[in-house]
Amino acid sequence: MNNQSNHYFICPMREPLMPIPWDIDDIDNVLDPSCVYFGKIFQVLQKRIKTTNLTFYLTWSLDKLPSYGQHVVVVILGDEMYRIPKYIHAVGAVFKTYSTRPILGCNPFLKPSYKNMMDLLQFLKIWFIRLPGWVSYLIPKLKGFQPSTTSLRPIYDVPLGYYKQSELPIKNIEKRQYDVFFAGSLDTTEYSILSMYYWMKNAKHISRKEMILSLQKIEKKYPEFKIELATALDFGIEVQSTTDKRSYSERLMDTKICLAPRGSVFESFRFFEGLRYGCIVITEALPPRWFYQGAPIIQLNNWNDLDKVLAKLLKDKELLYELHQKSLQWWEEKCSEETVAKYMVEKINSITEM
Repeated sequence: MNNQSNHYFICPMREPLMPIPWDIDDIDNVLDPSCVYFGKIFQVLQKRIKTTNLTFYLTWSLDKLPSYGQHVVVVILGDEMYRIPKYIHAVGAVFKTYSTRPILGCNPFLKPSYKNMMDLLQFLKIWFIRLPGWVSYLIPKLKGFQPSTTSLRPIYDVPLGYYKQSELPIKNIEKRQYDVFFAGSLDTTEYSILSMYYWMKNAKHISRKEMILSLQKIEKKYPEFKIELATALDFGIEVQSTTDKRSYSERLMDTKICLAPRGSVFESFRFFEGLRYGCIVITEALPPRWFYQGAPIIQLNNWNDLDKVLAKLLKDKELLYELHQKSLQWWEEKCSEETVAKYMVEKINSITEM
């Protein structure tokens, strides 16, 4: 391992909790593809940060860590329940993908629908699951109590980044093969009418089903549009086309418009992957995070509106090129490894200087 002034570990969510020492200069053989983005962030951070002898944990665990203290900085991945980590009072700084503040993303009372009802049920489920951690987090603050070993720390939002995305040269949007592209998971299981899963479709399934039905109508109405659609049964599976044997990354780089429907939650890797490759991203509701606000993307409340949006975009080459450039710029200025590392350094320095 190189002679780093700080120490980096990956902490898998398993028992016993055994931290894996991480040489951040060697990120080719990481535990999980989602670690690569943060490995590159840590590379930049290590060059910028002045504080030494910090311990960085990249982890999926919200329950415990191998060690605690003011010198510990935690980056939490993969928590789609938006929970508060139990160790929040015992470490110096916490950065978290998915944050701690879920959104409903619709108004089920003014616009009642089956989909909006399922969104509401999922939102309430998340709040119920995160409530104990939230109460535990707030009680010391409300009492004005500060633990003797450390002070109460805020939780900072950071982007999800990308997953299994290759480093490719940016292709001019006018030369890209696909007008519209989506490759991702979709539950195609046919349930019996007696099964509860027949009646209780989750929000992800409903949203993606609406998107695909809308695309199928668009293909008939606009046969000149080149649409690439491929689905898999679960997240993380490399989705292959029957006609295009290239990787997901290669096909995405050859795409003008990237569809980023919600998954289990509204946030997804696909949103960031599309911006990184200069695609025009069409998505749904997004939470008010610093790296989403003002992004040059198109948000839809209903996938039935996709028809009009695509017709306008694909017939306006100047608009396509403008959004293409803005997407690349947004990635560099808000979501790139360099930018996120700078953000983290500023927050860590503000804490260590207190």
